[in-house]
Amino acid sequence: MRRTCFLALATLCLLLAACRAGSVPATVKIGLSAPFEGTGRDLGYEVLHAVRLAVRQRNEAGGAGGYLVELVALNDFNEAPEAVVQAQKMAVDPAVLAVVGGWSQATAAAAAGEYERLGLAFVAPDVEFAPGSPAVDTPFAADYEELSGGAPPGPAAAWAYDTTQRILDAIEAAGAGREPPTRDAVSAALGGE
Repeated sequence: MRRTCFLALATLCLLLAACRAGSVPATVKIGLSAPFEGTGRDLGYEVLHAVRLAVRQRNEAGGAGGYLVELVALNDFNEAPEAVVQAQKMAVDPAVLAVVGGWSQATAAAAAGEYERLGLAFVAPDVEFAPGSPAVDTPFAADYEELSGGAPPGPAAAWAYDTTQRILDAIEAAGAGREPPTRDAVSAALGGE
């Protein structure tokens, strides 16, 4: 009986040690609300490639403050009512710490109020990006073109990439202590955006 208990305990300890050794780093999420269907589809995929690139590069460099980052991308059709619905969906997942979106003045205004009400950082551009805007020559252009299948980045992609980097920096700053990053800490690190 003692031998059986000892073997069971030893097996359990080995299993626990194996689980810890193979554990996956903790993850956090950022959101992207953009038009992936309809007339704004091209803009939506332009910014999606840029945000994905920023997330991939950060994860390859070890994550944001040691946390791997996942992207949650939801279709808002670039319509104000749908942007509000997507804000509510983003807020349901507590791992989503900040969202990039608001690709028109109407969607930005509608979504901003909802994100504020929900306590989730939201960053929207100050200008609208027209489809077919001229390409932007930035350091990330080659990586972007590889990810997008050869399409050059436009101004919206450059803005989305830079903004995602700011959000990832805020997550890193928010998680610099012993506690995991929180929505409030990320929002504060972004300057209340």
